[in-house]
Amino acid sequence: MIYAYAIVKTMHYLGLRHKHEHHEEFHTKHQSRYLVFLDKLTFVVGVIGPFTVLPQSISIFRHHAAPGVSLATWGLIFVVTFPWILYGLAHKDKSIIVSFCLWEVMNLSVVIGVLMYGR
Repeated sequence: MIYAYAIVKTMHYLGLRHKHEHHEEFHTKHQSRYLVFLDKLTFVVGVIGPFTVLPQSISIFRHHAAPGVSLATWGLIFVVTFPWILYGLAHKDKSIIVSFCLWEVMNLSVVIGVLMYGR
């Protein structure tokens, strides 16, 4: 049920107009369609992208080992991703907020796996 709710919310978001399209007289119809398309594309990619980390996380937890996975690298990735969430909140940009929150969850899963099973 939670997944269905998330999908409905995502689809609702995708139907929204670009936040900067309030002054349509400055945009041609082509540019407006392009910006709407670009917003939808970046939102979808922003949601899908973090799941590229899933195979790494699954591997760590399935095998109870993290050979060759650097805690320093994944820890730093986790740290440098956080300011993007603050940026998204400050600018009220749903794409950035959703994407980087998902990135943080996925990166944290790897960090936790390395802490539990590394070395």
